[in-house]
Amino acid sequence: MRLLLAALGAFLIAAPVAAQTKAPPSPAERDRALEAAAKEEAAGRTAEAARQLRAIADRFHSVKALLQLARLQKNQNDVAGALEALRQARAIAPNSEGVLSAYAEASLAAHSTLPAISALDSLTRICPTVAQYHYQKGVALMQEGDMAAAVESLKEAGRLEPSNALTLIALGTALDSRELYADAKTHLLRALSLAPDNMEAVAALAGAEEGLGERDAAETHAKRALAQPNPPALAQLVMGMVRMKQGRCDEARDALLAAVAADPASAQAHYQLSLAYACLKDTATSRQHLDAYQKEVKDTEDRIRRVRSVTGFSEGATAP
Repeated sequence: MRLLLAALGAFLIAAPVAAQTKAPPSPAERDRALEAAAKEEAAGRTAEAARQLRAIADRFHSVKALLQLARLQKNQNDVAGALEALRQARAIAPNSEGVLSAYAEASLAAHSTLPAISALDSLTRICPTVAQYHYQKGVALMQEGDMAAAVESLKEAGRLEPSNALTLIALGTALDSRELYADAKTHLLRALSLAPDNMEAVAALAGAEEGLGERDAAETHAKRALAQPNPPALAQLVMGMVRMKQGRCDEARDALLAAVAADPASAQAHYQLSLAYACLKDTATSRQHLDAYQKEVKDTEDRIRRVRSVTGFSEGATAP
């Protein structure tokens, strides 16, 4: 018995010592493994590089490995895989600018706008002076139909980078949607002074001019945009609205049909098309487009509610 107890005591004393001799993985080991994975990728062996990066991420809980893996997967058009790697990275480093930025961009590439807005909302709080994050958030909000919130984000982006043409175009377009046509025109004219050949800006300017009752200028700019290959859907919409006010209902219908074909989710295009068909005495088709308009309005309202549950934005107040 004494021999058994002595042996057991020796084991209990030795066991912690043995455990202590197994050192945790070192940063140097991690860096060597990352370097090896980078060499595999540089040699074109992307599958082996991905395997190594996954192993590094699992062993070291390495955010850097997950970011590199996500970049590699995105370059291979594996957006779903990239998003999964970035979700894991975000769980490890939820306030990392690099992780949040990569996650937002991958989400936008996957057309997962709401998760992108969530990441960008965090980024604009963590890095409030980076104009790009406010711009990206504004554009994402526009895609979800929350134009009021988009205007605020894009104004901040414009304050930080006053001469960014893309920001000015997005802001002008959002202001058009809010029927703030005079403000929209000011920003769009500034955008065109910086990027005179941007047809999105030309079409948005036509929209602002149409809203201000400047019909001739709106028609001129809409025609200019429509003369280009793959014109913006907004140019067709503006032309349809101009033709309606001119009483040229058949031409309005054709322009608005093109607008709906280019952007089937455009509530305004469906509404204007319902007016054009009513003008042409086609009550049944007018009703179809009015129904489509009402559906798109409801869908947009639902999306806005979901977005605001993430951002906390409320009209008449600055987002918290």
